[in-house]
Amino acid sequence: MTRGSLQCFPGTVKDLVVNQVRTNAELKVTITNKCVCSFLEVTLLCPGFDSVKKIDPPTAVSMNGRNCLINNGNPIYGGKTFEFTYTSDVEIAFAPLSFREACS
Repeated sequence: MTRGSLQCFPGTVKDLVVNQVRTNAELKVTITNKCVCSFLEVTLLCPGFDSVKKIDPPTAVSMNGRNCLINNGNPIYGGKTFEFTYTSDVEIAFAPLSFREACS
């Protein structure tokens, strides 16, 4: 297990890196999987996300209470990034919560 490379196993929520940048009225979110294994059913804490006006693509995030399922539960592959944008008056404080790991 080497953090910061693609050799970590098992992965932890610290291996999911969430960044966001405001571009005009939108916020662009990138979620990066820093491990070699795929992460499925990625769930983030997303307090206040119910106030979001628009999400692109629309299937990128689904709410479950204060949590958000990312990409319909589909994998974020090892070393890859998943991106979406949203429109809101406030920046949402996303934080990795859980995932299911798949290694082959």
